[in-house]
Amino acid sequence: MPQPRQTPAATAPTPPVGAGFPQRQAAVNRARLPTPELADFASPWLGIGGCSTDAISEAQRRNGETTRTRCTAGIATSYWITYRSLADRDAAHERYRAQAMITPNLAAGAAAPTQQIAAGRRVQYIEYAYRIPSGDRAGHIVAAIWWSDPTKPLAGVFICYWNDLASTWMPLRDLWTQADVALRSAIAGSGR
Repeated sequence: MPQPRQTPAATAPTPPVGAGFPQRQAAVNRARLPTPELADFASPWLGIGGCSTDAISEAQRRNGETTRTRCTAGIATSYWITYRSLADRDAAHERYRAQAMITPNLAAGAAAPTQQIAAGRRVQYIEYAYRIPSGDRAGHIVAAIWWSDPTKPLAGVFICYWNDLASTWMPLRDLWTQADVALRSAIAGSGR
């Protein structure tokens, strides 16, 4: 009896790394940010989730926020924030820095506040956590990475439920490091 003839399976063409969807997603998200300056600050992360303008609460307004854009990327949420002034941004930095001091009690392994390089820029970087005080998720712990441009009233923050991170900072840090991956891809794509 003759053996069935095997034919190779058809394969779809492999798109270039980083091409297509992430660039289109980034363009759509960039248009949803309120200022070009904030869009430039957020640009390394704009290809990994969907964004929408978020209403600013009265408490956020009192803390100096003038705009807040919310983006989602799977289990994480990011916020892109514009402050009234550098003084308001610095006050936010001090609030999150103070929060970082109690974080080891909530989410072990947080890095100490520091300066980092993201997408070729020096930024102020803070990992902190907090417990949700009320509502459906009361008692749940949220882990966050907050960073800001030290020369502009801009900041970004990634947040995620600690349990969704499997009680480790690594997934959130990995998301944050996408800025460097995006920068290297952009440089490689431009032929520099």
